Amino acid sequence: MRPPDDLELDNPLWQFALGLWSAPAVAEACLALQGLGWSVSRILTALWLTRLSIEWQGDEAAEVTEWRSHCTETLRGLRQQLAKGTPADRLREQIKQAELQAERVELAWIYKGFHQRGHNVSGFSGYNETLLIRNLRAAAPDGENRSVLEAGMNQLISALHQFSAVQKADPAARTNAKQGSNSQ
Repeated sequence: MRPPDDLELDNPLWQFALGLWSAPAVAEACLALQGLGWSVSRILTALWLTRLSIEWQGDEAAEVTEWRSHCTETLRGLRQQLAKGTPADRLREQIKQAELQAERVELAWIYKGFHQRGHNVSGFSGYNETLLIRNLRAAAPDGENRSVLEAGMNQLISALHQFSAVQKADPAARTNAKQGSNSQ
């Protein structure tokens, strides 16, 4: 499996993801949803598109889904099999870094797809909670226990509200989050 040679790894979606990930409550909510079967890349895509006022039906290129399944999730599975606090800690950390890079490729592939379709994916348009809920539902995995998925989604929405409030109240927090994202 080979990603396109012209993927832009440092793109607006990646920068958006790094900014959100700097908020511990948002990262924790995303990881909790991941534990319920969600793809963090799909969550981040839903959030990013909401910010751009683009409704998403949850569709993605088959190659992105295949990359996630064969690379990102395989690396995650390997990492999760290695217990923390063992002689394999260094290996576990290297696999974690490889998993992060696989997610970065995945997000670059997603960004390229939206960019190629002519969406204006560069500017901030606003925040619309109804659109956010629709986009998150589109990102959700198919599952029978919708109430658990909705509870996890509500936890994420609450974390996003907290993050947004901090960003609005403290302009220095935006600068620090951006600087922190550039160093990762």
